[in-house]
Formats: sequence, structure tokens, C-alpha cells
Amino acid sequence: MNIFNFGTITVRHFVIILVIVINCIYSTSIPNKNDLFTINVTMKDYQTTQEDQYAYVQYKLPDEELTIVGYSPLTNMNSVHHMLTYACAKPGTNKQFWTAGATCDGEQMIIHGWARNAPALTLPEDVGFAVGRNTPYKYIVVNLHYLSILKNDNSGNQLIMSHTPRKYLAGVMLTGTSQIHLRPNTHTIRTPFSCQYDGPPISIFAARVHTHKWGSKYIYYLLFIFCFVAGRVNSLYRVRDGKISQIVKSDPQWPQSFYPITSAVEIKNGDYIVGQCVYDNNDNRVIEVGSTHNDEMCNIYVMYSYKPSRKSDDSSPSEMCWDNEFSQISSFIPPDSVVPPLKIADIGETNNGDGHHAHAEHAMNPLSGLDKEISNDDDQSYEDYIDEVENMRHRDKEPDNYDTKKILSHLGLPDYEYVDAHNYDYLLPSHLTYGKEQTVKLHNAKLMSSNLYTNTENWPDVKTLPVELGEIGGIALNNANNELIVFHRGSRKWEYKYFNEYRFRNEKYGPIEEDVLIHIDTRTGETKYRWGAKMFYMPHGLTIDHEGNFWVTDVAMHQVFMFKPNDLTHPALTVGEMFQSGSGPSQLCRPADVAVLKNGDFFIADGYCNSRIIKFNRKGEYIMEWGSEMTGQHDSDGYPLPNEWNIVHSIALNEDAQLLCGADRENFRIQCFNSNTGEFQRQIRIEKQDTIGAIYAIEFAPNTNGTILFAVTGGAQTLKKKVYMIDAQNGEVLTSFDSNPPLNAPHDITVSANAREIYVGELASIPANALHKFQISKLKDLPSQIYSRRNYLNDKNFRISLIIMAAFAFPVLIAIIVGCCIRIRNMRKLNHLNSYITDAKANRNDRSSVFGNWMNRRQGFERLEQFSDGENEPLDNNIDNDSSDETITIPSKQQGTVMNKTNNTNLFKINENL
Repeated sequence: MNIFNFGTITVRHFVIILVIVINCIYSTSIPNKNDLFTINVTMKDYQTTQEDQYAYVQYKLPDEELTIVGYSPLTNMNSVHHMLTYACAKPGTNKQFWTAGATCDGEQMIIHGWARNAPALTLPEDVGFAVGRNTPYKYIVVNLHYLSILKNDNSGNQLIMSHTPRKYLAGVMLTGTSQIHLRPNTHTIRTPFSCQYDGPPISIFAARVHTHKWGSKYIYYLLFIFCFVAGRVNSLYRVRDGKISQIVKSDPQWPQSFYPITSAVEIKNGDYIVGQCVYDNNDNRVIEVGSTHNDEMCNIYVMYSYKPSRKSDDSSPSEMCWDNEFSQISSFIPPDSVVPPLKIADIGETNNGDGHHAHAEHAMNPLSGLDKEISNDDDQSYEDYIDEVENMRHRDKEPDNYDTKKILSHLGLPDYEYVDAHNYDYLLPSHLTYGKEQTVKLHNAKLMSSNLYTNTENWPDVKTLPVELGEIGGIALNNANNELIVFHRGSRKWEYKYFNEYRFRNEKYGPIEEDVLIHIDTRTGETKYRWGAKMFYMPHGLTIDHEGNFWVTDVAMHQVFMFKPNDLTHPALTVGEMFQSGSGPSQLCRPADVAVLKNGDFFIADGYCNSRIIKFNRKGEYIMEWGSEMTGQHDSDGYPLPNEWNIVHSIALNEDAQLLCGADRENFRIQCFNSNTGEFQRQIRIEKQDTIGAIYAIEFAPNTNGTILFAVTGGAQTLKKKVYMIDAQNGEVLTSFDSNPPLNAPHDITVSANAREIYVGELASIPANALHKFQISKLKDLPSQIYSRRNYLNDKNFRISLIIMAAFAFPVLIAIIVGCCIRIRNMRKLNHLNSYITDAKANRNDRSSVFGNWMNRRQGFERLEQFSDGENEPLDNNIDNDSSDETITIPSKQQGTVMNKTNNTNLFKINENL
């Protein structure tokens, strides 16, 4: 009895202790509302000194483990245009308040954004931003964009804090683009952006959109309210397995806060994120990206939660998706993306049935009261909505102004391979519904591009490009067209600090440390080879001649170099004097480009200072020159006189036509001359004088049926950078196209045989935007054998297929070998058995042997079991047909082989394991 009582008490105590432990664990995992406190990060009687001033204030967090769970802005739109709050390792300065410089020093994270009198925000109960002790974030910095000059301002942000950690960590991803160019008096201007997510799974539960606006309002088509220039709608989507799902679509003219998304959206590694901002510009000027309220922005901030990893080496969520990295993905954006939602409740994803599998507990209820304040009393009628969407889909397009067959004939390409680019059409939706929450189900309507050329997505392979790939001076294709060679400036930019007028300050700045020439596989986009480190000071032009020699120009050294392919460290020929500019026969001043004849003679565009083209023989000896500076006189067409130059920036040679053309960059024209005599032939103006921009580079297309010249425009004064295809014999522009994403700062162009591919190099600040490859886009679906040549062994997908095939084939091969070995072994056993039975039969009457029954006895063997599996046939169907007193029987599975003798029976017991 005592033992029973003791056991009962012990179990009771154990249960009580277990309940206490579980309660403690549960209590620590549930946030305590009484644990909350606030921190105010505000300006202190601050006075602005100018309009559109950006000001910062810092706050040092206490040395504790803290979690931010909400925000309550302490400002209004009359004072502040927008406000961003950051968690920082260190502030950008030691000052309490500052107006210029960096926001943070070291690791940083955007944790909140506010504009246009947006209300307070509280995060889901189990989500928070971890700051303070055991995190990189020791400071809070608030950045305020003031509209006007103010005095005694105390704007800022109030942070709602907790000492209790949350189950999920919060983060903010910034998406958007800086590629904004809004033409005057233009509607429905789209600025797409895209990227591929690389990180752990996240659940997006809130979003904030941001653009600028100014001017007076007016009503537009019963639906939209715009100012002279206004962002109409910002939208963001997820693309997974070829299917697009809406994350958020919101009106940037609403109060710009983080609005909750009704159904949290999961983003996992490998998903594509794509979005766009849509604008209407009713102003009479071009609007570009900028930080002031007179410029524009395109931002979508998404707030997400994720489960923290215990492994220190695990990747963290991506913090930015910027510009249009995967331009082809942007074609998935549905047509209704230009239609803004009517109320805040509609900003979330449309229910397309694919399921997001996000943290369901993170769904947040929309803020009450705001819908009534912003939306109309009645939903738009179904008919009006349908009319608006259909008008959008069937909007008029300007007819194309080129003849596909004519262009293909000029390029020497068979027209049966290509589709007429005029045959474009919309893929209209097959199902359309409209309800109270404005749910629109649409197919991925995609317009067939009317351009003859399209941008090649995911080219080049950015991962293999050098990190220090800088501004591109020149590009050229090798003679096999399988390598693009790029001449870039590495970490150096063309800035005034490097020059004293035309003289490079070589006493202060040395050569570029990085390899400035890289070889890129034209098919895969992978970097194959690099060279040229510590050899050049300011790279510019690049040409490859018929023998494969590399010709480069350096505008800092005032020299031109020729390198042979077998010696890339020592130039085989040098023209010009190092760091000495001049205008004599042996001197150059910032040479820009080179063109080479088949006999080795060559031309130099000595264009930045001397405004001339010089011809040399293959030994580098001066032959002739032509060209002069501007005189201020103009021809009857309004252009400067022929053979006057305002920067000879690029030259192109067609030896068969005896034609040498030069890009007269700042005169917005191309001038062509006889390559033998230097006699002026014609000038080419590719557009009207009031719309054309600076012509930066030109290149003849090889192996064509005519003198097909390609040109690319650039420069800050060029509103829309484009590529032009020109017949240089008569100056006719055959076609032109712009890029998507748009070209920003094109500097050089090169063309493959028959102009199947066009390459453009830019003065870009990041490698991802530096190079573009365009291909003729209307290739028909020809029989498969035409494309079989594309299955190269070095193709990544083909290699993966081979590996998978080998992985399956290897075990099959092993199984076949093992099976053969077993079969051979069994056949040997059967032959042995048959041989033994034959010998036994021959000796069955021999009783006089002294060995007697011993010879006929097989000790250690049992009876043989025969299985009827279709493989082992009977050992002997008829051993002795003449014998009447002996029977050989092949029994069933449960019987052995028995041989009977009438007078004297010899029983053979044969082991089944023989």
C-alpha cells in the first residue's frame, strides 16, 4: 500500500512539474501586451534651409534584446513628403542630426515607410523586427524628406517596442526601378522591373507603394484622378512555374503606408518577382527619376516574415529587387495592371486558386475607416469596367515603318525563316469576371513585339563577369563570331580629376589595376578569358582586324596599340606619343576608334581634340588625313558644312564599297567618305533634327548584300536611345528599335555576320546593365533538324541530361552484368549435372567394381528441386529409349529426381544446391 501511495504521489508531482514547464514555455512564446513600450525618434525644433531637403535623426538603442512590433508616425504631409525608418549598425555620422551623406554606416535595413498622412501600423502578433543586443542593429535612423522651409519642426516616428522575441522575424524588401522616362503629354507609361528571388522562404503580409505627384487634379475617364503628372497604379506579382500571381496593386495617391495584404503571399527561392509603375504625364516636359517632388520615383516596399535559421551560414532574405533584370518576365504582367483598385481592401492578390502556402496566421485585416474616406460610394459598373479594359487592350498603335522582306534581303538572310513582324495581335482573355472586390481573371495577354530585334534575356552571364566590370569603351566580335571582346575601364571613370585639360595626371594616377579586356562566349554569355591589367589608363575604342589582331585606343595616353593574338602583353604596333597630345602626323589627341583594311593599312578617328580622320600604312606611317573643326557655318539643310566635326567618336569601314563613315557625335549625323581618297560622299541624318540625339557608335554589318550600317544613339540629351539600321549607299533608314529595358548610356555597337545578332556596350555603373545582345526575333518554327546543331556538349542543360542518363544507365548495366554471370554459372551447373547423369547411366550395370556403391554414392547432396520457370528445360527427356526397365522422371517442385532399377535400385540423392 505504501509503495502504491508513493508511486501515485510521484506520478502526481511529475505531472504538476510537466504542466508548470509547459506553461512557462507557452508563456514565454506568447507576447505580453503589458510588455510594450514606445521610443520616439524625432527632430528637435529643426529648421530646414531649402525646399526638398533630406534630413536625418539618429537614436541609439539600449543594450537589450528588443523587438519592434509597430509604428505611429509623428508628422503630417504638410511638413514632410515621405519618411523612411532604418535599423543600422551605425549611423552615417556621429551627429545627432544631418542633411547630407549616408543614412547608415555598415549593415542596414529599412523597417518602415510613411507618406501622405498614412495611419499607424501594428505588425502581426507573432512578427517583429529584432534589434539591439545579439543583432547587427544598434541604432534607429529616421530619414525625412521635407517639402518646404520650416521652423521648429519635431517630425519623426514612434516605435512600439517589446522585450519579448517573436516567432517570426520581419523584413522589408525594396522593389522598383530608376529607369523612368516620362514623355510630355503621354498616358499609360509603364516602367517594369523584375528579378529572381534568392533566399529562404518569406511570407509577404503588407506592402507600401510610392511615387511622386504635383499640379492640380482633374477627372480622367470617370475612374482615375490624376495631377499633371501622377503615378496611376503600382503593382507587384510573383511568377512561379510560368504562372503569375498578384501580390499587391495599389494607388500611390492614397496615403502611403504599409497596407495589410488579406492573404499573405509566399516567395521561395527561384521565384521571379515582377512589377511596374504606371504614370500619366500631362505636363509639357520630360520627367526623369529624381529625389525631389518635381521628379518621379517607382518604389514598392513589401514587408515580410520569415522563420529565423539556427545555422549561421544560411542565407538571409533578399533586400532589394531593382530594375528590369529579367525583361522577358515582365511580359507576364496582366493587362489589367494599369487599372488601379477602387479601395484599399482590393490591393491584395486575386484569388487564382494556386495557393500561396504562406504563414496563414500573418493575414492582417485592412485598416478601418480608410476605405470610406478614399473609395467611391458605389463600385464601378461592370460595363464601364469592361469597356475600360477592352479600350486598353485595343488601343491604337503606330504602324511599323519598315519592310521585313526588304531588310532580310539586304542582310542576305532567307525570308522563309522569318515571320512578318507586322502580324502582331493580342491574346485576349477567354474568361472575365467582375465582383464587389474587382476580381479579374485574365490570361497572360502578351503582345507580339513589332521590333525586328529583341533583347536576349539573361545575357551575358552576370555571375561570370568580373565584379569590377566598369564603363565600357569599346566592344568587338572575333572573326568566328563566337566571342565578344569587351574593353572597359574597371573601377575608373572618365572624370575631370584625372585630367588637366587634355593631359592625364599620370604622376598621381597609375594604370588601371584590373584586367580591362574580357572575352565573352556569345552563345552562353560566360566569361572565358581576361587580360590587360596595369596596361591602360582610360580605355576607349576596340577593333579586331581580319587577321584577329586587337586594336585599342587609350584617350589618356593619346595612343593606339595593336596586339597580336599570340602576344597580349606587348603591343606589336604603337601610334602616338605617351601622355603627349598633339596634331602632327605622329601625334594624336584622345583617339576614339580604329578601322583596318585587309592589306593592314588603317584609319584612326582622332576626334576629341583634332576633329580629323588619319590614314596610316601597315607600318604605322602617316599617309593622309581629312576633317576640320567647326566654323559656325551651316549648309542649306541647317547642319554644319561637310567634313566639319564635333567629335569623331566612331568610324566604320566597308572596304568592298570603298566607304568609310564616321559618327559626328555632337552634330547628330553620320558622314561618309571614299576610303581611298577621303572625298566626301554623303551625310546621313537618321531622324529629324529636333528629335535625334547624339550618334555614339556605328558599325557595318559583315556578309550582307549591301552596305548595311548600324548606329546607336546616346548621351544625356537623347531622350530615347535607339539602334538604327541604315543603307549607307543612299542614307535610307531601314528600321530602328529601342530596347526593353531601355538603353541608358550606350557607347559602342558591334554586329555579327548577316546582322543576326547586335551587341551594345554601355557606360554602366553595374555589370548587369553594361552589355546587351539583340537577336532577330521572328524566327519561324522550322523542322527540328535545323536546330539540331545547337545541342552543344558544353551546353549546361545538355550536360545535365547526360549526367541523368548515365545515372540511370549505370545500375541497369550492372544488373545486366550480374544477370549474365548468374546465367553462366547456372549453365555450368546444368552441364555438370547432365554429364554426371550420363556417367551414372553408363556405369549402372557395373557391380564388379571394388568400389561398388561408393562410386555411385554422392554423400552430402540432397535431391535436386526443379523449378518450371521457362528457363531451365528438362535435363534429358529420353536418356535411353531402348531400355524397358528404367524410367527417368522429372518430378514437380516438391519431388526430387528419381532413377529406378528393377532388380537393384541405385538411389542418387542430389543436393538442390549443386
